[in-house]
Formats: sequence, C-alpha cells, structure tokens
Amino acid sequence: MKRILIYALLSLAVFSGCKKNNEILIDGERPEERVAEALTKYSDQLTGSPYGWKAYLYPAGGGGFSFYLNFTKKNRVTMYSDLDVVPATTSKESSYRLKASMNPSLVFDTYNYMHILADPDPKVFGGASGWGMYSDFEFNFGVQTGDTLKLTGKLLGSKLVMVRASKEEQDSYNNKGLINLLNDATGYIDNNSTLYTNLDGAVNVQTIFDYFQKKMTLVWSDKGVISAATSPFVFTLNGILLQDPVSYKGKLLREFIWDVATQSFYTTVDGKRFDIKSSPSPLLPLNSLIGINYSVITVPNATSYPGWSADFVTRRAKAAAGTLSSGYNLRLDKMAFLFNVNQNSLVLTADVYQTSNKFLAVYPYTYTKTPAGVYKFTLGAMNGNASVIATAMAPLVSERLSADQFTLDYFTNPTTKQVLGQFKSVEHPDFTFSGSLQ
Repeated sequence: MKRILIYALLSLAVFSGCKKNNEILIDGERPEERVAEALTKYSDQLTGSPYGWKAYLYPAGGGGFSFYLNFTKKNRVTMYSDLDVVPATTSKESSYRLKASMNPSLVFDTYNYMHILADPDPKVFGGASGWGMYSDFEFNFGVQTGDTLKLTGKLLGSKLVMVRASKEEQDSYNNKGLINLLNDATGYIDNNSTLYTNLDGAVNVQTIFDYFQKKMTLVWSDKGVISAATSPFVFTLNGILLQDPVSYKGKLLREFIWDVATQSFYTTVDGKRFDIKSSPSPLLPLNSLIGINYSVITVPNATSYPGWSADFVTRRAKAAAGTLSSGYNLRLDKMAFLFNVNQNSLVLTADVYQTSNKFLAVYPYTYTKTPAGVYKFTLGAMNGNASVIATAMAPLVSERLSADQFTLDYFTNPTTKQVLGQFKSVEHPDFTFSGSLQ
C-alpha cells in the first residue's frame, strides 16, 4: 500500500511539473496571442479605411437598414443611417470597442443609431416590447472578401455587412446624399402605388417596395398561377440594395438604381437595363396579393371613412354603443384583419379601451376561398375579452362577418388617392367596409 501511494505521489509530481510545458499551441502561438493578433488586425482594418465604411444591417426581426460608419483609433465611431430623417442628415458619434472572447467581436457600447433598432421601448422605433426590432449591437467577425467584412450578431444573429467606402461616397454622406435619395425614392413609391417591370417581354411583374417593413417583393401571374419572391432591402446612396437576389424565371435582381434624370428606378440583369414603370391600376386582384404583399387590413376608429357603406356605419355605431353600455364602460377603437394564407386563417382583433387601459378582443377565423376569390369565414373560439362584448359586436361579427360570404377589392380614397383594402358582402351588397393595407 505504501509503495502504491509513493508511485501515485510521484505521478502527480511528474504531471504537475510538466503541465506548463504542455500548453496547446497553434502554429507556435498560445490562443490568447492569436486572439490579440486578430483584434489588432481588425482594429487596423476598421480604422484603416480612410473614407469609412458602408454598412448594411439585417436584424433577426426582418427588414434591412443602411449605415455609414467611420472608425477612429481612439475608439470613436461616427455614423449616418437610413432609419429616418435625423439619422440620415445628422452624424452621430459614440464609442466602440473590440472584444476578445471565443471569437473577436465588435461592440457598439454607447447608445447610437444602431441601438435604436434594439430599443426595448416600442415607442422609439416600433417592434416588440422588450426587444425592439430584434437587432444586435455586438457582432462577431466573420468572413472577409476583398473590401467586404461580414459579421454576425452575438445575441440574435443579425447580419452586418460592411464595405469600404470611397471618397465620393463619404462626401455624399456628409452632404445629405442619403436623405436626398430617401426623399426621392419614398416620394416616388408613395405617388405610384402600382409599380412593375417586364423582364421577358411577356409578363408584367409587379414590383412592391415596402419601406416601412423594408422588404421588396416581386409578384406575377403566369397562366393563372401567382408567384412571389421577396427580400429585405436597404436604401443606399444609389437606390435600393437587396439582402439576397430575387429570381424571376432564372433572372436575378440584386439592386434597383435611382435614375436622377427620369426620377424613377431601374434594374439591370446580365448588363441589360429594365425600367420600373407605373401602372394607373393594380395588375393583380387583392385576393391574390393578400398574405403575399399585404397581410393586414386595418379599419380605423371613426364614425365614417372612405369605402364604408351606410349599413356598416350604422352597425359599427351600434357595436360601439353596445360596448360602451356593456357594464364595463368599454370604448371600441380600431379593428385589424390579419390574413395567413398558409393556414387559411383570418384573425380579427378589436382594440377596446377602459379609460386608458387597452384590451384586445380576438376573433379567430378559418376560411375557404373559391377560384373566383369569394371567402367564407368560420369563427373559432373567441378570447375572454371578445366573449365579454360578443352581444355588442353582433351587428358586425355574428350577423355579417360570420354569416356572409365576402370578396376583397381595392378602394381608392378619393381625397388622398391612398389605395385601401375593402370587404364586400355577397349576400348584402350594401355592406362594405375598408381599411389601410399593410
């Protein structure tokens, strides 16, 4: 036993004495040395671009946002962004640092335009309470190709692509080039509700730029079959850049360039120019686009509205009076009709207020749709709030939406020219109501 103990102690002494000489080395370097070298390399790259970087951030929550970033050796960064008017015109300075962890990372560690996307207060930039737009402000370095760096958000996996900027691009950012493009592009989109291009001489492909959700969608009908291709996008100094190319019959579209002379967009495919044109009327029926380009029709809180028939106005007023006198003193506000084409479902949510407290009444429907675009909605189990006001809401819900068949169509506001979505009852043609398309 004593001999065994002596051997064991000798073994421990040998292992203890050898430990420092058996460190894992990679190419003759300790891991911390390699990380330090990587941080130095990335620091030199960030600060070594004399005219800054163009950066494209694609949050995990969807959409895309462009930035101009200029890093200094004193761990300061100035930026512009396409988030809104102020970020596009006024540079913002904050601090940044490079962090050594499992992978070298870039951290924007004081509040700047990038943090707006991750702000947990929805009042700041929308998104979800506690999460904002599900975006990151700490990124792991990834692949580098030429003048392009690709990074990935550490928390949520947002994608950040950085490209070295030129002197001309830097000057343009500093001289309101980004806001000028934003004003031109969004104004053009607002004033031309139906844009399209023709890539094969046969089919007009509707080209939809949703600059609220920052996504672009191509939609086309080929022999009665509706197809669509979608990608997030960012605004650049030149126009609109897609995160991923979209494909139409093998033709890849990557960018839509703003033509200052014609005040319109064009794209190029294999070196050939294709203009984006405007149609005075929709190319495809609303029932083909609902769930693809539009998913929600929001009916506002009002006593009258363009596209509302007299019968709807009367019934909505009766429902509002009923909720108010229901015993809970509830005020009926806006109603949203959310379509999910993959599940053949429609969810009606009605905002109801008790003083300043908001409650949501939820009416879940499934639906069938005929080839002619006629919907039949079947109500499922309402939530508790909806059950409380079920009798009050009967003039709209049980007597019409649950009972009738409906078609969907466009309705143009005669005053603002905004294109709305409108429900029309088949059984009661005098019952129509409309709301904004989103």
